Amino acid sequence: NAGCVQNCTNLDGQYMCSCDDGWLLNADAHGCDDVNECAADNGGCAQNCANSDGMYLCSCDDGWVLNADAHGCDDVNECADGNGGCAHTCTNADGSYACSCNGGYELSANQHGCQDINECANGNGGCAQNCNNAAGSYSCSCNAGYSLNVDGKGCTNINDCSPNPCLNGGSC
Repeated sequence: NAGCVQNCTNLDGQYMCSCDDGWLLNADAHGCDDVNECAADNGGCAQNCANSDGMYLCSCDDGWVLNADAHGCDDVNECADGNGGCAHTCTNADGSYACSCNGGYELSANQHGCQDINECANGNGGCAQNCNNAAGSYSCSCNAGYSLNVDGKGCTNINDCSPNPCLNGGSC
């Protein structure tokens, strides 16, 4: 091997040492030093480059996957697999995703689940008299002797004496 660390080529009356891919013949013309492929242009890797003896590997950040050329990174559509774990709506973005909820619901602390908003707990839901919470919505209602206005929130006193007081509980 004539003192060559990796490869030796016999020539007429002499020899020549060489190195495998990923290695560079050092100054003594016998030994081989690792080439840090990541030092130049990140090794051609789109995101992460990890150098090791005689080679390097590209990798991708969370939310991305290494593509077929082993250098580029493609977005992972987390929403395509089980709706990203979102209870209602999953929206994919480059390298990430976000969950959101339908109207009447708010995102829970785990950022995936949705819980009903109790609209009645805030200002009686804007209802003049009674607020009735339901899953994802609410409705207003009025006490006896009142009718719900067309706005769905206000209440108007029913005139028990008009047009026929006997039909509406009035005195005859």
